[in-house]
Amino acid sequence: MNKNIYIDKTRFEKKEALLKTIERYTELPLTIAALLMVPLLVGHFFWNLSETTKNIFVVLDIFIWAIFAADFLIKLAVSPKKISYIRNHWLDIIVIALPWFRPVRIIRVIVFAARSYQGVKRIGQPDFLLIYAIALIIFSATAVTTIEQSSQTNLSSFSNALWWAFATITTVGYGDMTPSTELGRGVGYVLMLGGIGIFGAITANLASVFVKQPENNDDAINELTKEIKSLRNELSTVQSGK
Repeated sequence: MNKNIYIDKTRFEKKEALLKTIERYTELPLTIAALLMVPLLVGHFFWNLSETTKNIFVVLDIFIWAIFAADFLIKLAVSPKKISYIRNHWLDIIVIALPWFRPVRIIRVIVFAARSYQGVKRIGQPDFLLIYAIALIIFSATAVTTIEQSSQTNLSSFSNALWWAFATITTVGYGDMTPSTELGRGVGYVLMLGGIGIFGAITANLASVFVKQPENNDDAINELTKEIKSLRNELSTVQSGK
């Protein structure tokens, strides 16, 4: 009896560990997928889309929905507490069960994007910096595309706005496309400042790696010194015995 209890407990712990591993590795791609929903949602309401673009948006929408559905089903199958998992993820079930109800699709973005936030201590980590950068690019491109619809400039196309946002946040700034409205320029200010902050944080992360390297070398040298001293003591003991 005790053996069966031990086996069940071991299986339970293995499933929990597997679920945590899956959640850790899927957190970043799911957050990015949720962020990609922003232009897909806004575009249907505020942009002048061609039939081709509308079809592309529908395909992308279905593809992202399939990713969310597969992720939920896999995690549910792995979870050792399936009833508890369903209770804790009831919003996910609604989002997956009603994919074409637009208000629920907005919840999808909020749920999956907000879930990745797990404390201020992760703000400076590389994965979070990547999320910030992607989020800033997507939100800025979406905002500028929406704002520039009235003026029908190059940036009224999301693909052009995405190119502009990427060039701006990386401080490349080709200048081939610029917002024509004050609101659009305001978005550009935020994007430029955000880009400086993000790349400054990335530089700080790289610097910390190089700074820590000498410390590791010092540890290795100290360990080697101790071993040499130990060998000397052993040799002295052997020689004294002779």
